[in-house]
Amino acid sequence: MSDLFSPDFVNELFAFVSRHLLMSGAWVVVLVLLVAMQFRIVTARVKKTSVTLATMMVNRENGVFVDVRNADTFSGGHIANSVNITSADIKNGKINRIERNKETPVILVGKDKFDTECFNSARALKKQGFLKVFILEGGIMEWSNQNLPLSNRK
Repeated sequence: MSDLFSPDFVNELFAFVSRHLLMSGAWVVVLVLLVAMQFRIVTARVKKTSVTLATMMVNRENGVFVDVRNADTFSGGHIANSVNITSADIKNGKINRIERNKETPVILVGKDKFDTECFNSARALKKQGFLKVFILEGGIMEWSNQNLPLSNRK
C-alpha cells in the first residue's frame, strides 16, 4: 500500500491523466454521479420490502400495490388488484385512485430491482403526505421469479 503514494506512481498517474483527459474526465463524472446517487438513496429513507412482507401488508393493513410501469407493460401482467399509476402521474400529483391510502402501506412495483422510477415515485409520494411508502424489492420480476400469480385484467 505504501507504493500507492510513491513519487513514481503519482508521476505516472499525472502522465496518464494528461494523455487521456477525456477518459479521465468521464471517469470522474461517473464517480461523482455514483456518489451523488448513493447519497440521495441514503437520505431519502425509502424502505424496500420483500414479496412476503408486502403481501402481508396488503392483506393485514389494507395496503395497496401501485404498479409504476407504463400501461402496455402493466396490461401484459401485473399483481392482482394493483393500481397502475405511472411515475410521471405520481410526480404530477395525479394520484386520486390512492389518495385514501395516505396512512396505509403503499407498495410500489417496478420492473426489477434497478427501476429508478420506483425510487423517484416513492420520494414523490412521501412529499405528498403518504406515511407508509415501500418499494417491492426486485419488482415484478421478483414476484414472477417466486412463481406468484400475475393478472391481465385491468
